[in-house]
Amino acid sequence: MKARVVVRRAEVEDLEGVLRLEQGTSEAPHWDEAQYRVMLQDAGQDVLRRVLFVAVDGKRVVGFAAGAVVVEEAELESVAVDDAWRRCGVGRALSEAVFGWAGTQGAKRVRLEVRAANEAAHALYLGLGFEACGMRRGYYVDPVDDAVLMTLTLR
Repeated sequence: MKARVVVRRAEVEDLEGVLRLEQGTSEAPHWDEAQYRVMLQDAGQDVLRRVLFVAVDGKRVVGFAAGAVVVEEAELESVAVDDAWRRCGVGRALSEAVFGWAGTQGAKRVRLEVRAANEAAHALYLGLGFEACGMRRGYYVDPVDDAVLMTLTLR
């Protein structure tokens, strides 16, 4: 990872950069701003707890990751990294930040779904220790693609 990047919990001031990156990343979920704002709130004691981490170069958001925990299962909901920062360890660092947070929330495992055609994401997730455990045919639209289901046991 380039030395200037810092991974931390997102703050309100980061939302503009998160939305800019999300809108420019076709693989991102394209949630509205209100959904990202929910992730900025304290994890609390609700059944569903969510979090948003950012990778920043100075004040510029160059990546983000969203996660959720329900009881003992976490979901890595989204990881997006600016094209100029891909293959620099940013996606790994963001994912690991979500895993660390999920562990403090009581999660024992993490799951995700990823486009079958997204080879770079598959390589990242396999490198993090995820294993494929299923598939959802036609899960994604625009373009249509299958979702590969993956799971990771937290240590």
